[in-house]
Amino acid sequence: MSRRTVWTFLVAGLLSLGIAGFTEAQQTTTFGTIDFPVSVTSAEAKEHFLKGAMMLHSFEWEDAAEAFQAAQQIEPDFAMAYWGQALSHTTGHHFPAGQNLAAAREVLSRLAETREERAAKAPTAREKDYLAAVEALYGPGDAQERALAYSEAMGQMHQNYPDDFEAATFYALSLMRSVRRGEGSIRQDMQAGAIAQSVLRQNENHPGAAHYTIHAYDDPIHSPIGLHAALTYADIAPAAVHALHMPSHIFVQQGMWDYLARSNKASWDASVARVDARGEPPTRYSYHALYWLQYAYLQQGLRDKATETLALIRPIAEREDGRRVRSTYAIMDARYTIATRQWRRNPGLAELVDRITEDPSEVRSHEAGAVLLAAGLSAAHLNDITEAQLALRGLRELHDYLSNMGDDNQSVTQIAVILNEVEGMVHFAQGNHDSAIESLAKAASIEETMVAPSGPPGESPTDGPIKPSHELYGELLLELNRPGEATEQFAKALLRTPHRPLSLLGSARAAAGSGDAKTARSRYAELETIWAGSAGQERALNEAHRYLEQAEEQ
Repeated sequence: MSRRTVWTFLVAGLLSLGIAGFTEAQQTTTFGTIDFPVSVTSAEAKEHFLKGAMMLHSFEWEDAAEAFQAAQQIEPDFAMAYWGQALSHTTGHHFPAGQNLAAAREVLSRLAETREERAAKAPTAREKDYLAAVEALYGPGDAQERALAYSEAMGQMHQNYPDDFEAATFYALSLMRSVRRGEGSIRQDMQAGAIAQSVLRQNENHPGAAHYTIHAYDDPIHSPIGLHAALTYADIAPAAVHALHMPSHIFVQQGMWDYLARSNKASWDASVARVDARGEPPTRYSYHALYWLQYAYLQQGLRDKATETLALIRPIAEREDGRRVRSTYAIMDARYTIATRQWRRNPGLAELVDRITEDPSEVRSHEAGAVLLAAGLSAAHLNDITEAQLALRGLRELHDYLSNMGDDNQSVTQIAVILNEVEGMVHFAQGNHDSAIESLAKAASIEETMVAPSGPPGESPTDGPIKPSHELYGELLLELNRPGEATEQFAKALLRTPHRPLSLLGSARAAAGSGDAKTARSRYAELETIWAGSAGQERALNEAHRYLEQAEEQ
């Protein structure tokens, strides 16, 4: 039995355990199960507190804060309810975390004016330790110093109270929040993942244990370790919008595109239901989930469904209060153009470039970069060199502005990759093949300094662009009839974004062109599985069918 076959059976077995409840559990209203002893007399206040703690574990910050406030209203001196609400003002899973320092300190000041007075309201040594840890998180020092101090405090709690699963899971999260995601975080990520998994083995319904396990392993190398947590988390906390989305971080790394689509469709639908029930504006829907859903549809070759996601977000993006939604829509629209190769002129390109030239601080770099990338690649493919040069001008202005902001600016690297991608394709359109290769080789070299994305490329300013440079470089090399060199680029692309269909297609073509029949068969066979029934990839499917049929005859 081949290694690939063994892996297929392993995944199938895990799926059979997790999928049955994946859709049914979404109809319930639970958040998980935790055991968190606290000093409180009211059973109702305790119930609100437990809900708040579980919502913290699922990154439902506002709902968590509301639950803790409800507990405070019942018992105004319930110290741990203030601990929880304060903790709801630090978000995210790696450094730098989002943090509202003033709001968190205000919560603590409502419990008591001084740190000593607050500690006096915590009846047990363990609760005093929880408060002391949050005091470190919101105490003196810069963000990094406070994150490290908090993690050290939680680590001491984990050591002092080894049977306290909440101390263990919050410590696991604090480890990841103390470092930037990437090669430098591997030690902390592995330690966090091991702690979270240990809790999950003892409480299979713990939302934080499943959630933090996923975040610890959501990269191309370690993602198989997080597969069990991914398949169970949606069942653990089906009432949490983020819990329905979170398994995606493993599914995307494993090329489980149907699971990726279902996970984010469930999260999107749940967010719509929640926001509508609360009477909030549609700008509050989870466009994060919709962004991922469109990516899943594009990987499946379901162009009609990908178009539907644009139809859902477009009217909200056009609202006066929809600025953040407009940014997501612009990136999704650009990604659709590039993924489907439906090249088109951008009527707003000149206006965007003028805005960048006049005041680049008013432009979101990764939004502008995605738009300029789609416009530049479109123009190059349409042989509209004037428009392509305009996109290049906007990218150069944006790159210069970001470069002058100093080393701490993380967005400049993404724009540098995009600039070289567009420059390379403009050179190619002009017939300057050596210059095209030089630019795209530079783009790929720069992207290799970036962390492999934990989700769809380009969502964050610190990701690689929406068109991975190694994939684009490989496609160019195929155009130049250099399949051997293209093979290397597609291999690197698949290391960064595993099982991505366009990289698989390029890899299959490069392997076939260089006489590597084994790799070509493997890649074409995987494409047949991913794009089976796709109405948007008929030509590529026919190509795969023909190659595989001919390979069988030989």
